[in-house]
Amino acid sequence: MREPQSAGDALQRLLERLGLDRQLRTYRALMHWDAVVGVHLAQVARPLRVDADTLWVAVKSHAWVQELTFHKRTILQRLNAHIGEERFREVRFTVRAQLPTAFQAADDEVESTPPPEPPPLSEAEIAQVEANLQGVSDSALRDALRRAQLATLRYQKQLEQRGWRKCPMCGCYHSGNSAVCFLCEQGG
Repeated sequence: MREPQSAGDALQRLLERLGLDRQLRTYRALMHWDAVVGVHLAQVARPLRVDADTLWVAVKSHAWVQELTFHKRTILQRLNAHIGEERFREVRFTVRAQLPTAFQAADDEVESTPPPEPPPLSEAEIAQVEANLQGVSDSALRDALRRAQLATLRYQKQLEQRGWRKCPMCGCYHSGNSAVCFLCEQGG
């Protein structure tokens, strides 16, 4: 006669047999992201999605991407320790205007909305770009620089449409309530 088993033990064995225990441990670790990376970093970076052995993390700004890149190894070690195995081999960061409120599994359906139309540039803005490129004699380079500058202007306009402001100290765009960005506010 078999010994009685708890429902939790039976469920655990079933998850292992189905190969879902690893996914569950991963999901739990990502749901407790603030405990893994710390409350301070959880305010500026949140898990976005899992792609094979890579975790994609949404980050508030390019400055934070650079900072977190230095901490990749530590984040990976803490995350894998929380999971109980080496689940992730890579962490990649991407800047998002709005951080996700909670981790969203890859299987979860995401409502796809088309991106908004890029805002039009004024004639004065286009003329300023052309003036910036007057000293560039190579036509291929001039065209590439023109496309890059126009794309940057459109991106900045999109940020402004979303309520982001340009920090008067460093020139980075931020979505916070203060006049200066988080890094400048902290004296960084």
